[in-house]
Amino acid sequence: MCGGRGRGGVRTHVMKGVYQSMRIYHPVRGVGSALRENSFMIIDDAGVEIAKGSLECRVLKKMLPERPLDIEMTMNAHPMASDTLFGALTARAESIKAEHGGLPARLYTRCAVNDADRYEYFTRMGFDDYDGDELFILRVPADLSTRRRNYTPVGTKSIDVDLRTRTRREEFLLRLKDFGCVEHASEWLEERMKEPVFMAKSVYMGSDYIGDILVTGHPGEAVLEMVLVEQKWRGHGVASSLVDEALMMLHKQGVPYMRANAVRRNASAMKMFKRCGFEWIKTETYLLGRDL
Repeated sequence: MCGGRGRGGVRTHVMKGVYQSMRIYHPVRGVGSALRENSFMIIDDAGVEIAKGSLECRVLKKMLPERPLDIEMTMNAHPMASDTLFGALTARAESIKAEHGGLPARLYTRCAVNDADRYEYFTRMGFDDYDGDELFILRVPADLSTRRRNYTPVGTKSIDVDLRTRTRREEFLLRLKDFGCVEHASEWLEERMKEPVFMAKSVYMGSDYIGDILVTGHPGEAVLEMVLVEQKWRGHGVASSLVDEALMMLHKQGVPYMRANAVRRNASAMKMFKRCGFEWIKTETYLLGRDL
């Protein structure tokens, strides 16, 4: 395949002797939840959509302090349009980094472990497979006395989070977003609160906030949605104590285990899971990417 750029943003290609042209542009509305300026579509000379992609970025200074600008690429394209779309998206990613003052960034895309074609394409384009969405399991002991109990640091207290009003639910979710957790609406939290297994706790030193934990699920399986600790309190056993509180609740309800996911490059989360006795199960999704 060979090609060149025509006039007016049109990309031309010659495939097997057939002349083809493509037009790449920002759609009227962003792709998915991405902003319009971070979204691209490509149509062929017949006006048929042959590619679309987008970038979503978040600044995760608390979760990923070493490389906090997180840029996720989504891309769905016909083979003849893949390189054009990839080029537009990577160029836009560099612009996003510049707009954030050159903040260290990671550009990545999700790839199913069994998707060999997608894996081959992105690694050929210079993405590595050093990162992934990792699945962990923590089994609830039949006898909790066999497990060393962790307590919150002296002078701190663990309390149930008041989520009775929409305002308080949104305040809680905003705190989680500040740590880089996936954005959820108040309605999502309301639905989780109806599940048989639910725990939301915060830790404070006086009026100073230290961290949170959110656990949801059903009698067959609990999910550690998130456990968060402020930077200056990490390494003091706060996360371990919150996980132990969750285990006590799960033991009383007869729940056999709690699962959790973590991004591999989130070093603090990986250390916490190991310290708390979580068992690594598998990489659920590759996060193919490269540092910017």
